[in-house]
Amino acid sequence: MNRKKWFTLIELMISITIMAVLTMISYAPYSYYQNKASLKVTAREVSQILSEARNMAINGAVGNEWNVSIWVYFDTIDTSNNMVKVFSFPHDIDKLNISYLEWWSTKLIKTVNLTKWIIIDDIDGKQNLLFLFDSITWNITYYTWVWSNREDLVKDNITINFSYKWSTSPNLNKTINYYTKTNIIDY
Repeated sequence: MNRKKWFTLIELMISITIMAVLTMISYAPYSYYQNKASLKVTAREVSQILSEARNMAINGAVGNEWNVSIWVYFDTIDTSNNMVKVFSFPHDIDKLNISYLEWWSTKLIKTVNLTKWIIIDDIDGKQNLLFLFDSITWNITYYTWVWSNREDLVKDNITINFSYKWSTSPNLNKTINYYTKTNIIDY
């Protein structure tokens, strides 16, 4: 009696089902940790943008331009863009005076696209915020707009809140604290 040792169709279906269940069980934690890592990467990117902007303003130079202040603009209203914009704002310096040039002389230095599906929920409870790093005085001022009215933001701590796809889970949310008096960024 010569019997061939092959799998039956039922044994094959059971082994495929077991493999599918194991794959689904392992995918959920992998996806969760991948999303959590994306939040950390975005927090590091935003922290780096703020530090670079401050350093460029202190140096007063961007490329071949001198005497420039730096603006960093966050906007949560248009979530389709999901980006942070960095602008340069030049000054005219002669021997006696320092004068700011017109606002239209502002140039876009770079646009940083945030990691996919990471959304800026709010900036200190506001929908937008402009960090102005002044190269002349080395002061930093913060502005927000509500219905086209500019408000100066005077605080010791500014928070920038991120989430993965507007998640309400605390594990898929991240907060950056920017301490205005010391220019320390904590994330």
